[in-house]
Amino acid sequence: MKTSVEYGVRDFLLALSKRAQIEAEHAVLILLHMDKPYTTEDSCLTFYTNGNDKVIIPARDPGSVKRILNEMALEYGGNAFDIKNYVKHNFSLLLEDHRKSSLGKYYTPEHLVELVHELVKPYIRQDSYVLDLAAGSGAFLSPFKSKRIIAADIDGIAVLILKALGFESVRCDNSLVNVYRAKYTLKENDHIIVVGNPPYNDMTSRNKKYGRHAKERIRVEMDKDILTNDLGISFLRAFNKLKADVVCVLHPLSYLIKETNFSNKLGEFRRNYVLKRAVVFPSREFADTQQTPFPVVAALYQRDMIGMDYDYIRNFEFEILHDKRSIVLARIETIDGYIRKYPPVKRDKNKKSDIGLYMHNIRDSNSLITIGYLTDKEDFNRHITINYCDLYKYACLNCMKRYFEKDFKFGNLSPIVDRHALETDEFLRDAFIIDTIINNQKLSAFNVRNDNSIIYTKRLPQEYERRRKEHIDREPDIYGMFMNFAKSENADIEPLKCFITQYFERLKIRMIY
Repeated sequence: MKTSVEYGVRDFLLALSKRAQIEAEHAVLILLHMDKPYTTEDSCLTFYTNGNDKVIIPARDPGSVKRILNEMALEYGGNAFDIKNYVKHNFSLLLEDHRKSSLGKYYTPEHLVELVHELVKPYIRQDSYVLDLAAGSGAFLSPFKSKRIIAADIDGIAVLILKALGFESVRCDNSLVNVYRAKYTLKENDHIIVVGNPPYNDMTSRNKKYGRHAKERIRVEMDKDILTNDLGISFLRAFNKLKADVVCVLHPLSYLIKETNFSNKLGEFRRNYVLKRAVVFPSREFADTQQTPFPVVAALYQRDMIGMDYDYIRNFEFEILHDKRSIVLARIETIDGYIRKYPPVKRDKNKKSDIGLYMHNIRDSNSLITIGYLTDKEDFNRHITINYCDLYKYACLNCMKRYFEKDFKFGNLSPIVDRHALETDEFLRDAFIIDTIINNQKLSAFNVRNDNSIIYTKRLPQEYERRRKEHIDREPDIYGMFMNFAKSENADIEPLKCFITQYFERLKIRMIY
């Protein structure tokens, strides 16, 4: 439920945008300084903060801004603390979508800030320095105001906002360049704790470069020894370079659970740190993210020269926010090494499908659900070749695309599977194939009106009539459904849909408990 302060903030920002043509970030700065003395000039407002310090904000119509400020002061002048607290946790809601996603800036709800505070609390010493090197609006530093705080952000507006919120030791700085303790006047024996929600943004993905949801390409300079294609991983490498004693930050769970990311991209970080606690939550906890949900983790690392290997991660117990269950990779069976996810490579001899069927390549469950469609178009750069002997496997994936509810816990994992059941249960395999045929009639390989479809070339009506007798005690009557569809192009497949949906739900329960 929205509070009066939230309504007030939004009304104020809307008025500045519409009536005075002030950009969102400058409008927030004006809001945070509304209790400070100011002067107006032809094209700017000058706010006077402490002593001789001043903040100059461009404004096309300073007179309009002044009138709006007076209106705001009359109604909300006594709520300066609540206003600042709201901005601290909701600043990115006020940014344009393309800007916050390109920067990887998603400001953090208060309950996630508190989660990080609780995780790191046992490791805080009297002499600790608490750093947030992508501080944004300072939410993560607020619980540590009694400690020695160092805040930095590459965004000059963010730095001004931090100062307006009362943070003193703040610098406008690219935290990924010249990464050394001396840069922050820290000694080699100083105890450092790093907290925060550093930006994560992989610009190498084709899906993120092109199309309707393309991100603005923003180049960030960084030291060569921490350079990666993902800002979040580069930040972890930077924390290692600073030799931080404790790191407690939010980042995508994929940094740990995808073996390539863990083994290759984390570099020295994984060799010098051990994961002590981890709490997983959905990306939708950030109110301004609308994409397919993926798992984010509040991860607590302690510097330890023993480091960690992927087996450590596979057997690590990841807690789930607001859930008594946990995620343990070793308990989860996926298609890795069993069903191919990527197009043919040069050394593959038979790239052409023997039934004219292909599937768009996938990385994980989320990509299966969003782009893992079947096709009859040959494209050996993007499509996986499906031969008849493997049809049941890809039919299983096609059914998963249709019936597997989006679930952040599985989003960045390869699709889950029960290999034993799929290899030994003929009825289950046929259920996947029948559902896939009926739901993909646009494909020539499955089209009931095409004499060359597998329905006829593989003599499926005759084969399924025989199997119907063998599986007479199994429900639902999937073979009867297929016969009806093959004869009339019409069948009630709702029982089949329910059967497969329930199968996937049971599979989820078996793997996370």
